Amino acid sequence: MDKQKELQFPLRNYFVFMFCSVLVTTSIIALMTVFVLKHWLHVEVSFQSWLLIFSFVIIVVGSLAMWYGSVHLTRPISELNESVKAISRGDFNRKIPRKPYPNDTAKYHNELDQLSQHVNQMAEDLKRTDEHRSAFIANLSHELKTPIASLVGVSDLLADEKLDETTRKELTTILQSESLRLSRLCDGIVTLTKMERDFEPKKKSVHLDEQIRHAVILITEKWKQKEIDLTFTSQPIHCVTDPDLSMQVWTNLLDNAVKYSGDSVHLTIDIQDVDDAIRVTIADNGIGMSEEDQRHIFEQFYQVEGSHVQEGNGLGLAIVKTIVERLGGTITVESELGKGSVFQVVLPK
Repeated sequence: MDKQKELQFPLRNYFVFMFCSVLVTTSIIALMTVFVLKHWLHVEVSFQSWLLIFSFVIIVVGSLAMWYGSVHLTRPISELNESVKAISRGDFNRKIPRKPYPNDTAKYHNELDQLSQHVNQMAEDLKRTDEHRSAFIANLSHELKTPIASLVGVSDLLADEKLDETTRKELTTILQSESLRLSRLCDGIVTLTKMERDFEPKKKSVHLDEQIRHAVILITEKWKQKEIDLTFTSQPIHCVTDPDLSMQVWTNLLDNAVKYSGDSVHLTIDIQDVDDAIRVTIADNGIGMSEEDQRHIFEQFYQVEGSHVQEGNGLGLAIVKTIVERLGGTITVESELGKGSVFQVVLPK
């Protein structure tokens, strides 16, 4: 199969074709004019007159042809200019009209068609970014409203000098809990924002199996009130990655696995060296997720049923996915309600 060309008719070829066409056409018209004058009208034409007629015809016909060609060329440029102005004003639904091009031998008709497609794609990307920003602000406002309202309410109650010591301690505990929740939310937002910018991970060689064992120890200590049974399968494996970011991935996934399981937790961790990548599988026996939840679980502020009870903020897995992608990897999930979840992370070596 022939390789598809980038451009079907580049503007360079267009200008060459147009110039040659004008030159040939005007020359033919000039010659015909001289022929008619000399042989049909029997007008003697000197060389100087012939040259003047020839030049006059070339100027007139060439000017008309160039005018037509410039109109044909500048029309899409004007449309492009108007569309870019509209997009700069925030009208991301504005599109540059493109004529259907049935020929599949090239991606674009010419450079202007290519530029139009790129501007249309830019408008789509800006529209998605704007929608994402609006949704982020709306979700952030919603998430901040609850802890802030709690802090204000508890602060008002604590201002009552008639409160007994027991009630005051309970309210202080609530105040601390909501403050920590707000702090975690802010930390998550800062991390996510940093990851979504042009952030360059600081990669180096890491003993991945040892790092994940360390993450297990941290999570086990955090949830020591639960009975955690662990099955860990791995050989010594090295990976070139950012140790701080990858550690955040493992602690977040393991923390979720324990958090959304019962008092008796069974974790299965499997690390495999697969070709030029490393595959880490973390499975639990927790509450699981519906198919709908699985489709949205990596979205910012998305929370499955029951996560509010567990003090989730819907940012953890969004951060995990962003980190994994920054590290050049992928993350997937398979889950079933009541039977637990399996997260699989694939990182390049």
